[in-house]
Amino acid sequence: MSVPLYQLPEQQPSVWQPTSVEEAMQLKHKWGDNSVLISGGTWLRTRWENGLSSPPQHLISLARIPALAGLTIDNLGHVHIGPALCLADLMDNELMRQRCGLLVQACSEIAAPSVRNLSSIGGNVMTRTGDLIPVLLVMDAQVVWSDGQKERELPLKEWLEGPHFTSYEMMTRIVVPTSEPEQVSAEMADKGHSYEFYLKVGRREAFTPSVVTVAGSLRIEADGTLAAIALSAGGGSAVPARFKELEDAVTGKLLSKEVLQTLHKGVSDDFDAVADDYAGVAYRKMTAANLIVSECYKAWRKGGGAYAPRS
Repeated sequence: MSVPLYQLPEQQPSVWQPTSVEEAMQLKHKWGDNSVLISGGTWLRTRWENGLSSPPQHLISLARIPALAGLTIDNLGHVHIGPALCLADLMDNELMRQRCGLLVQACSEIAAPSVRNLSSIGGNVMTRTGDLIPVLLVMDAQVVWSDGQKERELPLKEWLEGPHFTSYEMMTRIVVPTSEPEQVSAEMADKGHSYEFYLKVGRREAFTPSVVTVAGSLRIEADGTLAAIALSAGGGSAVPARFKELEDAVTGKLLSKEVLQTLHKGVSDDFDAVADDYAGVAYRKMTAANLIVSECYKAWRKGGGAYAPRS
């Protein structure tokens, strides 16, 4: 069993450094609600400093558990991301750039380099409002949890929608289905094209809560048919979500002005925005709808199908 790395002055937490998931969960069971599992700690520290929550008596650091900072790809082409990986390391990884380019882009738009050197992808997800979540939702990411003895895998979408997590479990992997990077060729162009996007709107570029964050992925056939679409939105205190019913309603249709209007109304109606000191609900809904439809319009024009606008 670990011993405290050091004991801070009175009323400050003890810091523990387990070397395995099993050991970390033993410590969590021992200290219970008086402890917190911590990786980069950037979000938690902000909450403590702003008085939104109190520091616990014990911090259980995940820094010395190698399995939580790994990055691998399985024989199905799924990328397994350790939740303790910092955003800067994800951005610098060649596998991530090739297979998960949209996620790399999203990482680059969070805070500043000094923060990205500490912030972990798992911590961003654990906030339930992180700006990486819309991208992970569009990518159909799964999250793997462990109680120290056994693991279970759950779609990120389901975890966000309900109480599928207890304080005596920890995230051990984020699994992202991917495929081989496409080779641009005339033959592929004849079969259609793919388009993906990530946009974050805030009052300034960094160090401020996002007003709206959207992500999307489209597959458009050569004739303009919308073969597949995935859309999500979040921002501020809103829990990001996919627009599954809306996606199903437009899939298989020719991308057209009418479909874009359907998408705009659907996003505006279904986005569960939350007001704060930065912006109201109506503004966030309209912004999310405008951003998503603007990107879908770009994808439409890029395809150059029979019904795509020429100017």
